[in-house]
Amino acid sequence: RQAIITFRQAIVTLVKRMSSLEQKVRQLEEATTASQAVLSEKESKLSSASDALDKAKSKLKALSPEAQQTLQVNDTELPKLISAKMLAHEEFNEAKKRHETNQKYLLIFREKVFREK
Repeated sequence: RQAIITFRQAIVTLVKRMSSLEQKVRQLEEATTASQAVLSEKESKLSSASDALDKAKSKLKALSPEAQQTLQVNDTELPKLISAKMLAHEEFNEAKKRHETNQKYLLIFREKVFREK
């Protein structure tokens, strides 16, 4: 009789543990999907910032040599565009790291659920 009670308790504990792991997997799936969306947004922002900076550089290179010599960097959009690109790059790297971390933990928890089934 005691063995049956212990066995039942073990089954209940296992079911609760599986439910908890499966819940964590669902939460990680949601977090990973959300982080993928943020990563795509940040990648687009970085691309736009890079394009804007490249266009500004091209405009400056197209100026006559005399105009280039008299022009000072602070008279252009370059400082603002460089800052925007740096910020976009930072945000992209943070989003990428977050997404990769979510993917790593999702894989770990999926493996745990698979092993325990």
